[in-house]
Amino acid sequence: MVWLPPVLIPMSQVAPVTEGPADVPDALFWALAGPTAAGWLLTYVLAIRQAFTDRRVGIPAYLVAVNFAWEFSLTFVLEQTPTQRQINVLWVMFNAVLLYQALRYGPRDYPALTPRVFRWSFAGVLLWAAVMVVVGANEFHDRDGMYTGMIIQVPLSASFLLLLKRRGSSTGQSMRLAVAKLVGSLFAGLTAFVVYPSHHLLQVLVPTYVALDIAYVVLLRRTMRREGRPLWASRAPAAVPAAGPADAGAGRAQERRSPVR
Repeated sequence: MVWLPPVLIPMSQVAPVTEGPADVPDALFWALAGPTAAGWLLTYVLAIRQAFTDRRVGIPAYLVAVNFAWEFSLTFVLEQTPTQRQINVLWVMFNAVLLYQALRYGPRDYPALTPRVFRWSFAGVLLWAAVMVVVGANEFHDRDGMYTGMIIQVPLSASFLLLLKRRGSSTGQSMRLAVAKLVGSLFAGLTAFVVYPSHHLLQVLVPTYVALDIAYVVLLRRTMRREGRPLWASRAPAAVPAAGPADAGAGRAQERRSPVR
């Protein structure tokens, strides 16, 4: 194949994934990891509150299954660093509530599926994601869940955009939740950059999901403004009931009596 032009990028001599974490000062690490934990903790609390308020999931149902699979598997199934395991235990407790809400309210976002089909498909996604997380983390020797966590972040962020489009309203969502998720995800990405500066896959995944999170904040803001909902309000405005035949007739009569403006 000598007639082919030379490649633009040669293969790395040492696989970047085999390079361990950088020696990061504790102060710098926790300056980034702290806001990550706080942002995601607030995201979970707000999502749980919003779901109980609106009776619609605050985090897309199937991605709740994926997220729970990641946290449960990397806490109780596959070996992880002690620090990461302790953080994951906290996430598992909050995600157990989100899991309950996803099973209870999730079918409302999928009217084409019967509740039985939804539950079985939900369980299938949960099981598949758990297997993929364990196998993937073991394949990458991902002892702090960095690779698998960042890979999951991309479809998770995209799913919020799809949820907003599917519902056509801000029901089950809030600007506080959207901003908290953006902050938690952004600082998680910054932590990844500092701890693994030579892992180039992370340098692609992080900007991707951060861009999706920013797009979600922008589109949610537009949706809330269109609805007349204050940006920091917790509850979505009540839906305006559709006018019946009698109401429509009365409305046309009122229009005929109204002066032209």
